[in-house]
Amino acid sequence: MANFSYPSMLYKITEELESSDISELTFLCKDLIPQQSCNGKDTHLLTILQEMGLIDENNTSLIEELLFYLKRNDLLLKYFNLTKSTMVERMKNPAIAKIPPYRCLLYELGNLVPNSELAEIKLRFTDILPKLTLEKVTSLWDLFIELEKKNKIKKEDLSYLKQMSHYIKDKNFKELILGYEEQTAAVPGSIIAADSQRNPPSRTEESELSSAFYKMNHKRRGICLIISNLNFSKARENPGQEDFTDRKGTKKDEESLYKVFTMLGFQVDTKEDLEGNEIIQTINSYRERNHEENDCFICCILSHGDKGIIYGTDGQSVPIRDLTSCFCRTQCSTLNGKPKLFFIQACQGKAHQQLVPLQTDACNASVGRRFSMCLIPDEPDFLLGMATTFRYVSYRDPYHGSWYIQSLCKQLHKSYQSNEDIISILTKVNQELSQKRAKNINVTQMSEPWTTLTRKLVFY
Repeated sequence: MANFSYPSMLYKITEELESSDISELTFLCKDLIPQQSCNGKDTHLLTILQEMGLIDENNTSLIEELLFYLKRNDLLLKYFNLTKSTMVERMKNPAIAKIPPYRCLLYELGNLVPNSELAEIKLRFTDILPKLTLEKVTSLWDLFIELEKKNKIKKEDLSYLKQMSHYIKDKNFKELILGYEEQTAAVPGSIIAADSQRNPPSRTEESELSSAFYKMNHKRRGICLIISNLNFSKARENPGQEDFTDRKGTKKDEESLYKVFTMLGFQVDTKEDLEGNEIIQTINSYRERNHEENDCFICCILSHGDKGIIYGTDGQSVPIRDLTSCFCRTQCSTLNGKPKLFFIQACQGKAHQQLVPLQTDACNASVGRRFSMCLIPDEPDFLLGMATTFRYVSYRDPYHGSWYIQSLCKQLHKSYQSNEDIISILTKVNQELSQKRAKNINVTQMSEPWTTLTRKLVFY
């Protein structure tokens, strides 16, 4: 130790630490000391550690470790004659470390996110944390503490942290989590290692487990494309298409889809009021993109429709099969082996008059078109979620959005923490829709998923 008396050294170190430093050290010590001990405005963290017997004149290793994590190499050298390289070598021995590895992981993750990005991140937790709590959150470490209180993040289960990685801009966020998992699994006595030693999986079991789920560990979750058609004034100019009403309520669907798929880590692109040729051109532009670093691709189409088709705002029909086929193996090789999901909010049959403020997404179009029951390519990894079954209309509330999209978003949001697969989610959508009734008339709606998925798809 340098030539300072122990009491004066503690005082001088505290004096040289900024308030932000103290906050970070308090976070690092969360598992060592009661948090209420650090709530006082004038509380000195090092004094608390001393009172608890965690540091004393002959044992300053915890202080040294904390200053090392804080990157206060100047204080390490000044008060303990320790260089950064010496501390790096020392911390390679896990038996020496006082701060638990999980707490260190959270601290490192917090360091990756600048406060300038915090406001946007906090918006994702308005359904989990009270507004007053979020207002008091001034760093990602504060957010971690609140999520720990809610039991959302914990050292035994990193799934929630992995979900967060999909909307954290720094790609190292997820890499740190995966690195921690690998390191922890290799450390004897750790929870992960103990479980694996208790029931060591065979190679066959490991292979079956890995093949049961789609891999969701690429650099990016992927793109969610939303095509939302509201204004059909151009279509109404065409003979026989005068009943193409504007799709009031589609904005509500847009907002709900944007919110839930952004929460799930997708880059959400919204295209509004596209004519038939523009829909085809837009789909082709996404087909031509490089999806190599993405987990999957999602396309949501909100429009009028009929048997096997959706309509552009100019009244031009576009076969659904033509859109899904753009992403088959030969057309979009960078999505090979990856899930391609399409959700269609459009009627699949002739419209009928409603006596309540609900509208349909069908139009009085020709029924003579040839309809193919095969709306997705004859190959693996596709899912098509249709708002309604063949020949039937789907319902849309002008103020609250469509029945199907609102139910889909609700169930996706509810499953966010439970790691449910997409088929289970769509089953719950069916259950919810089967119980819905339009006011004053006895009508309902049943959605219909078509799938060639070969594995379970979970947005963990």
